[in-house]
Amino acid sequence: MTALWTLPDPAAFEGDDAQKALAFADAYRMLNNRISIFASLPLATLQGMALQHRLDAIGQDKGRHEPVGVAAAPREDAA
Repeated sequence: MTALWTLPDPAAFEGDDAQKALAFADAYRMLNNRISIFASLPLATLQGMALQHRLDAIGQDKGRHEPVGVAAAPREDAA
């Protein structure tokens, strides 16, 4: 089983030191979020294509903060 979780390379970011630090912090946040979601998967009950689908879905995560398959609460500022 494999998964490809791409994200922007923070080392390639061009900007001042504060902006570079933010790029690294954002990359860390995205990886931490994806690893947390992966660690919370019910691996004992997921097999074959179901597990691959979940791994692929984690890779499509664009900064979400909830586990895949759990709806986010509506934002107050959403129109």
